[in-house]
Amino acid sequence: MERTRLGQVEVVWQRPATPGAAIKLSQVAAKFEPSKFARRASWDIDQQVNKLWEAKRAKNSRLYNGDKFRLAGWYREEEKWVLEIGVTSYKDLCGTNLAHNARSLQERGSKDFGNAQAYMSDPIGVGVLVVTSDGFLVAVRRAGWTGEYPGALDRPGGHPEPERVLTTHHTHSSLDDAVLKEVWTSAAHEVEDEVGIPKDQLDHLTLLGIVLNVEAGGRPSLEFFTRCGLSSSEVRHLYKRGCQAEVDETTSLHLLPPPTLASLPELLHSHSPTENCDVTASAMWRRQEIIDSNGERGSGSGERGSGSGEREGEREARWVMEEASPALRGALFLALQHNLLPHVTSAGEIV
Repeated sequence: MERTRLGQVEVVWQRPATPGAAIKLSQVAAKFEPSKFARRASWDIDQQVNKLWEAKRAKNSRLYNGDKFRLAGWYREEEKWVLEIGVTSYKDLCGTNLAHNARSLQERGSKDFGNAQAYMSDPIGVGVLVVTSDGFLVAVRRAGWTGEYPGALDRPGGHPEPERVLTTHHTHSSLDDAVLKEVWTSAAHEVEDEVGIPKDQLDHLTLLGIVLNVEAGGRPSLEFFTRCGLSSSEVRHLYKRGCQAEVDETTSLHLLPPPTLASLPELLHSHSPTENCDVTASAMWRRQEIIDSNGERGSGSGERGSGSGEREGEREARWVMEEASPALRGALFLALQHNLLPHVTSAGEIV
């Protein structure tokens, strides 16, 4: 496994044996042990978790606590990625990974247990890079009320839900398989629930790698890739219908064309994001001239800059890098490593 630091995220990935070959479900296993893979408890940290949760709820009553799967670790065994999984909660996430003193909690974990993540919630997030049949990448704008990176440009994503698995009796081995299946299939659920693309229109998901959000205490997400049987116009139509289950979690759809995607590799290698990349409400539409509030590409999108010598798509690609959540930036980097993004040839052609 390789580990690369990219601004405020670290990415964990496996160099593909052949171009475009990401990790299949058959190459991953889960080891689910809630007692062994829970975060370490401490009276003062638990007090902090409760206090911060009460404060967040007072400001945003839409937040709710719920069980989440915890990623305690991972390793390679017999050509498989093995994920060590426990249980945590959204409240614990807010009181540890998203707390103002997350870094000191990591330092304390290193001192007490030789593990920087020992006291951290580290819930498993999932995200999906979806490419339409005509080569557009599906991105969404996060709603302003969401608990993490409100207003940021993001990929469809969310969390696998323990309640879908743990309410049914399983043997130990079948429970491991059920947890892995929930983690994997939840990614497709999120695409349908946020964008409206039916799961049967998605190709088999493959795993690009793990993104660790450094500025959120190492908060992990599993990043997937899939191709969609629908065109960009069909996806736009589904989104505009507003029938998706989580319609209020996003405010707009953004379909990034091949020229924009082909301009991302150079920026992904050279971009150095600022330490605080939260997108505030006042900054949400500062690139309105490129993409309008309905997710349509504006008159300036994908065009060459006036006298600037910009290649088609470069301007919009810079906008993507400025607006992207850390998870989206990490997922795009992983897609680049797997040769899943369009690129520009020496002759200037996009392939």
